[in-house]
Amino acid sequence: MNFKTTYVLFGVLALVLLVFVWTLWVGPTDAESTLYVLPSMHKEGSPLEPKDITRVEIERSQPNTEKIVFVRDAGSNRWRIVEPRDYPADSTAVDTLVRQIYNARRDEQADVLNNPQQYGLETPAEVITLIKETEPRREVKLNVGDTSPGAEKAVIYVTSSDRKEVMAVKKSELDNVKKPLVEFRSRELLSSATGDIQEFALSEHSKNKVVKGPVELKKSGEDRWVYVQPPYGDAQDKGANPAGNDQPPDNVEAVLTDISNLKVENTKDFIQDDAADLGKYHLDPAKNDVLRIEVERTESINTDEKGEKKRQTKKIALLVGISEKVGEKKDQYYAYIDDPKHKDIVALSANSVARLLKLVDKPDALRDRNLVALGGFRKPDALDIQNSYGLLEFRRTGPSSPPPGGASSQETWKLWRGDKVYTVDPATVQALINALTAPNQVKGFVDDPAKKKELGMDKPDAVVRIWIDSLPAEEKKDEKKDEKKDGSKEDKKEDKKEKKPEPKDKDKPAFTLSFGRLYEGHVAVQRQRGDEKTSTVVLAPSTVRDQVFQGPLAYLDKQLPPFNADRFDAVKNVTKLTLTRDGVTYEISRENKPEAPWKIDKPADFAGRTADRTAMETILRDLNDLRAVRIEADKTPEAPKLVEWGLDKPSLKAVVTLTQDNKPKTFEFDFGKETSDKSGVYLRTSLLDMIVVAGNNVVGDLKRELHDPTVFHFDAGKVQEVKLTGWLALQKPLGKNTPLTLTFKRTKGGSGWEVEPKDAIKLQPSRLDDFLKNLSDLKAVRFVAHKAKPSADQELDVDKGALRIELTVAEDKGPRKLTLTVGKEDGSFGYFAISDQLAGDIFDVRKDLFDKVKEKPAYFSGQ
Repeated sequence: MNFKTTYVLFGVLALVLLVFVWTLWVGPTDAESTLYVLPSMHKEGSPLEPKDITRVEIERSQPNTEKIVFVRDAGSNRWRIVEPRDYPADSTAVDTLVRQIYNARRDEQADVLNNPQQYGLETPAEVITLIKETEPRREVKLNVGDTSPGAEKAVIYVTSSDRKEVMAVKKSELDNVKKPLVEFRSRELLSSATGDIQEFALSEHSKNKVVKGPVELKKSGEDRWVYVQPPYGDAQDKGANPAGNDQPPDNVEAVLTDISNLKVENTKDFIQDDAADLGKYHLDPAKNDVLRIEVERTESINTDEKGEKKRQTKKIALLVGISEKVGEKKDQYYAYIDDPKHKDIVALSANSVARLLKLVDKPDALRDRNLVALGGFRKPDALDIQNSYGLLEFRRTGPSSPPPGGASSQETWKLWRGDKVYTVDPATVQALINALTAPNQVKGFVDDPAKKKELGMDKPDAVVRIWIDSLPAEEKKDEKKDEKKDGSKEDKKEDKKEKKPEPKDKDKPAFTLSFGRLYEGHVAVQRQRGDEKTSTVVLAPSTVRDQVFQGPLAYLDKQLPPFNADRFDAVKNVTKLTLTRDGVTYEISRENKPEAPWKIDKPADFAGRTADRTAMETILRDLNDLRAVRIEADKTPEAPKLVEWGLDKPSLKAVVTLTQDNKPKTFEFDFGKETSDKSGVYLRTSLLDMIVVAGNNVVGDLKRELHDPTVFHFDAGKVQEVKLTGWLALQKPLGKNTPLTLTFKRTKGGSGWEVEPKDAIKLQPSRLDDFLKNLSDLKAVRFVAHKAKPSADQELDVDKGALRIELTVAEDKGPRKLTLTVGKEDGSFGYFAISDQLAGDIFDVRKDLFDKVKEKPAYFSGQ
């Protein structure tokens, strides 16, 4: 090889490298883009995406010559077929076609020669053009040739406006290009979405006359439908669909679902385009029964220059020949869209219109069976009730504090009667709201004007006005103004001049309900929305009437104000409780310290005795957290009523003294007679100017034992001596008429016990220790009598069978003597007992603590 040849070879190599580098530089940056059939649609920076395509043209030469053109509507984004004739298109099918062409890629596994004639591409079977009509205008073409045999691995051979070479694309990824025109026709007849329907009308025609209907309803607001014809007022917007086709739908949502489900089930059900003879398909109204279903549907929602949304709608009607069922199974009807240009006959399922036919037969099936339908999550915030008690004005003032136990919080409400404001029971107001808004409680309708007057609609007995989300936002109060120097809250009385919040549009309540007379166990109610002139008279349960006819006292807050601001600590700062019951007055007091003991000051016989802490806490807690069974009067009545209710000279009276900053303040509670219905007793308290009924449980707690039930309280380890005297019944068989005495003395060092007499029993120390432990905190089960002497039948004398227990307990000030005498069994309460610690008291002690000990002294030896 000479030098010249070498230079030539190096030159060729350099040229090849230069071409390679240039190809890399100007070629596609994404290696995958070389696989796209139309790479220009994916060009970085200026792609042509499926959403940009507004026109699709298909020109076919095989098997027949035809041209199909789809045009996208700019407002609705829906496709329509404009050639070979105007048809509604299946937008999903057209979108799929465009997307398949956009995503089409060469199948690298396919063995393809670049021979267009071999693959039917010299004269393509079809040419599909995708066009973007907006500026800058763009279009691309896909040439479609033959399809290879097979199923899973079949390919379609194509060329494109971007690439002239023959390419194979998997058939499964491009199958829409082969679909016939009928596959692109819309099978939906009236509306694809229930939300697009703004109005519908159903009517049945025969011999050019309307024989049934029309049943016409229109949408009025987001959650409301109303009758246009017949003039039935509100319609039920939601509910449960009937189980079968033998009943009409009972709500608008069901009707809309049925209408949107009116579809051509199969391509073979496109029967005849541009039919000339409607009678042939049972659709001639001069000869046949025809159901007309007309809807007004949303085509698009556009925004105008002011930024407001404008809904563009279109009316469309479907006529169904219901004279005769057709099809192989006789389960279809012929139908067509009412179009002045074309009469395209289709077949649809007879079941799909069955309930609509029932609705034409029973047009009132959709009437609103709710007395009040609030819609969504809307809530009433203002209620006015005009009844025999006058005007009751309720206003929601905010959410209440969450109740204990994790339950959901209730709304707080107040009641105005003139200038006076009351706190009301939120549960009672909620019960009223629940009664008015309970679903499906309307049991019938009254349309006859004469009947309406007969039921008192011209002069209603009560009127309820309801406003929803109408009150202005409540201003936050400056809580710092209510704080005292120590940081605690000032206990202020409710301001009776509190300003009543008013709805923004007072003259336009969401609902006005006028209650008339009872009719066949139901109450007639005229329902009117807002300031509309039309209204509907319905029949509602009589229980709703009872709720509305209640007086103001039924709504007042039954939770009485506390005397102690801390409801969870009723005892705090209480220094005295005076109780008068059964003609005896008890005064119990203590120092104003949290752990200070309660001492009985009166009556004099018990002065100095300790009161039961648990009983005191229970009584104070009851009085501080009183909840009335009901409110009997909202002011103190005249003297005769006080006498009738037993409040002139109450047999049970409590006075609580609260001391703060050395300033005592008293709160009185007078309990009168029991009510006739036995639900409680009448109560008058200085906490409020009302008479209420208090529960019987409160009276029971006020009558409980006040004395401290503690008999003994000592350290069992400091007992030095135990002397037991008794067991007379065991002595008599031995010829002895005196009780036996056993004495247990703790040994020096305190490690054991000595028994006297020494040979009396063989002591098991653990038995004696357990017995002392039980005695160390002994409490009376109940007090039988105070300041009384034991009776013979109580057997509290050791010479008559009692057991006397004498203890010597070592204490800092010297030994302390304790004595307990246990007598006869007192039924289920235990044993009668007396003690020098509770002088003059006869009480019961637990039976299980003394059963074995009273039976025999051998108990202490383990026998």
